Amino acid sequence: MDQNRRDRPGQVRGARSHPARVSQATYWRRRVTVLGAAAVLLTTLSWAVNGMLSASSTAGQTSPPAGTGATGSSGAHVTKDPAGRAPSPSPSPHAVRPKHRATRQGHARATTLTCARGGVALSVSSPQYFYQPGKTPRFTVHAVSANGRTCRFNMSTKFVSVVISSHGRRIWSSADCASGADSNLVVIASGRPAALSLSWDRRTSAPGCSSSGQLVRPGEYQVSAVAGRLHSRSVNFVLGAKGVSGP
Repeated sequence: MDQNRRDRPGQVRGARSHPARVSQATYWRRRVTVLGAAAVLLTTLSWAVNGMLSASSTAGQTSPPAGTGATGSSGAHVTKDPAGRAPSPSPSPHAVRPKHRATRQGHARATTLTCARGGVALSVSSPQYFYQPGKTPRFTVHAVSANGRTCRFNMSTKFVSVVISSHGRRIWSSADCASGADSNLVVIASGRPAALSLSWDRRTSAPGCSSSGQLVRPGEYQVSAVAGRLHSRSVNFVLGAKGVSGP
């Protein structure tokens, strides 16, 4: 009886020393749970590291390094002088530039008064005064301030014209078939005349460009410039004939 009692605890203890078997499904559930927890931990650590790196990068971009001036809205850049003198500002590429010359001239035209009547002198010239047959006569009209004052004058081809005459008879005028704008105001002065260049096709004309005109004969003609009531002095020129050489 006593022997049997002493044997039972040994048998019980021996049975407890062997671990109980775990099913395969339970084993894999435990493995998945452990792997999932490890993945969550790694993801959390990765987010934390990325946040720290981005915060340090942002701080490095926003704060200027020591000893270097931060860029501002100043219009000049300061440069160091190796000799130790005071720094001199260098002009900024965004500094205000002077206005264009054309803008100043346009402003001058707008503020200059129109030339008074009789305050302009006209003259006409030609590069040559003998034209062979087939050569086109060319003329240049100059307008200059007669009283030395700066003023605005209309140099439009519809206002300033060249007139060809022969022995007092009107032959041709550039105003008969003029085209372009009615007004072309330019600033003139005593030492700054305005010029207008015109040519003649050797044909007659009529006001309003009503006819094609006829070719004129060789001979001597007079040319003058006209602008309203202003007239220049007449200048003589010659249209040569075939077989006749010039002077």
